[in-house]
Amino acid sequence: MQPPVTRPTATPLSPAINGAGGGHPLVPDNRTRVLVVDDSYFMQRRLAEILHSAPDLRVVGFADNGADAIRLAEKMAPDVITMDINMAKMDGLHAIDYIMRSCPRPIVIISSYTQKGSRAALYGLDLGVVDIVEKPSSSGVALDLQDRAAEIITKVRTAARVRVVRTLSGTPHAGSALVPPPPMGNADTAMAELVASQPPFELPTGVPQVIAMGASTGGPVVLQELLRVVPHEFFPPVLIVQHLPEKFTREFAGQLDAISSLEIVEACAGVRMRHGAAYLAPGGSHLEINAHGCLVISDAPMVHHCRPSVDVLFYSLARYYGPQALAFVLTGMGEDGAAGALAIKQAGGSVIAQDEASSVVFGMPAAAIQRGAVDSVLSLEAMKQLLIKIGELAHAAAPGNASGHVVAGN
Repeated sequence: MQPPVTRPTATPLSPAINGAGGGHPLVPDNRTRVLVVDDSYFMQRRLAEILHSAPDLRVVGFADNGADAIRLAEKMAPDVITMDINMAKMDGLHAIDYIMRSCPRPIVIISSYTQKGSRAALYGLDLGVVDIVEKPSSSGVALDLQDRAAEIITKVRTAARVRVVRTLSGTPHAGSALVPPPPMGNADTAMAELVASQPPFELPTGVPQVIAMGASTGGPVVLQELLRVVPHEFFPPVLIVQHLPEKFTREFAGQLDAISSLEIVEACAGVRMRHGAAYLAPGGSHLEINAHGCLVISDAPMVHHCRPSVDVLFYSLARYYGPQALAFVLTGMGEDGAAGALAIKQAGGSVIAQDEASSVVFGMPAAAIQRGAVDSVLSLEAMKQLLIKIGELAHAAAPGNASGHVVAGN
C-alpha cells in the first residue's frame, strides 16, 4: 500500500509517492497511469488503495471537480481517468464532454446511483466513456468498495487498452469516440485466419422466432445502432444482456426505447415474449426464457463474474428454441457468451460475432470464434443490414403476427 498522500484541491503525485526517488535513479515505469476524479477525499484514498494494489496500475493525480479534471488531463495525459459524476463547480459529464473533444482519454465512470446521475452516466457512454462502476452508498462504503476492487481494476485495465479519438461535438452519435486497440501480433494473425475461414452467412429457412444479443464493454453504443434500424412490425422478440451495474439497466432500457421502433423494457419475470418488443436483462439478475416463451429472472450465482450473464441466456435459448434462435455476440471483455453460443449452434441455431474492426473490445466475440461457436463474423454495418433483412422477411412471412405472442419453444 502506498504511503499517505496530502491532497490539495487537485494535484499530480510526486515521483516519490509513486515508487521512485529516495536518492535512487529513476527507472522506466510502464505501469498504467490513472487520474482519480472524485469530490470525496475519502473516496479518492479508497480508490487509490485499490488501484495501487494492482502491480500494473498507479495513481498519478487527484481532482475533486470537473474543471480540475480537465486541467490535469491536459497537463498529465493519464492513460485512464476514473470520473465521478456529481461534483461541485463542474460535474463529471461536462468534464467528459470537454475532455473527449479536446484531449481524449479512456474514462471509467465510478459514481453513485441516482436517477439523474444514471442518465448522465449513460449519456457519458455516448460521449466515449469506456465503462461504468456503481459507487456504493455511504453506509458500509469501505467494505462495499473493497468488494468491487476486482471490477474496478479490471475495467481500468480494459480502458487502458482502448484507443479513444476526439469527438466532433458534444452531441451523442456524432461518431464513436471509442475505437479498437491496435493489433497485438501473432495472436491476431491466428484470429484473422479463423475469421477468414467463416463462410458467408445466410439466414436459415424461415425467420428466427427469437433473437438474443450479448454485450459488455462498448455494447451500449452498438446496441443503440442495431436497435435503431429494426422495424417494429412483425419483428421477432429480442432478448438482451448488457453488462451494466445494477439500477442502471432500467434507465438504459428507456434510452433504447426512445431511439427504437421496438418497445424496449427492462425484463420482468413471467412476461411472455411478443413480436415488436425487446427485453433487457435487469442488472444484478440473470435472464432466461422457458419452454412457454415466458421470461425467467433469477439471482443464481454469477457466471464469469457476471450477473446477468450472456451464457445463462444463451443456454436457455439453446434448450428451448434451438434451430429457431439467432444470437449475436457483441463487443466486450472476457468470454461470457462463448459457451452459450456454442450450445445454440450445436442445437441448430445461428450465431453471429461482431468483427474486431467495429468492436471496442474483441474479447467476447473472439472467445466465441475460438470455440467454433460462430456461423459468421460481421461488421456493425453488416449486422444492421441483417436485422433489416430479417424485418422484411418477417413482414412477408407472418402478416398476421404483429405484436402477437411467440409460440412456445421445442
